[in-house]
Amino acid sequence: MKSSTKFWLTIFTFLPIVFLILFFSLFFTIFIENIVELEQNQGEFPVSFFQSLAWFIPLLILMALTSLGIKIYYIVHTNNKPDNDTNKKIMWTLLLIFTGSIGAIVYYFVEITPLEKIEI
Repeated sequence: MKSSTKFWLTIFTFLPIVFLILFFSLFFTIFIENIVELEQNQGEFPVSFFQSLAWFIPLLILMALTSLGIKIYYIVHTNNKPDNDTNKKIMWTLLLIFTGSIGAIVYYFVEITPLEKIEI
């Protein structure tokens, strides 16, 4: 595999985790700011909270599409790899489907960037 392909796989494999961290930090920042604003306005619900939520939808869509795309790529990669037997293909496919982004990270480290074998 070319080094440029490995570079892009590295970025896209870890991108859903970065989006998740960004999502939670953005959510708690907006949530805390609006709690303070709610206390200052004597209980009137701040309309700016709903305007702030508009950032969450594109972020969630990007996170979902990136995660789904990398899963599909890795499932196709494991099924097209000639040295994988049927059991290994089934194992990786089920692992990628059911474990989310963590399974993609494990697949990346185990199958995409394996350690070089040292011959004695």
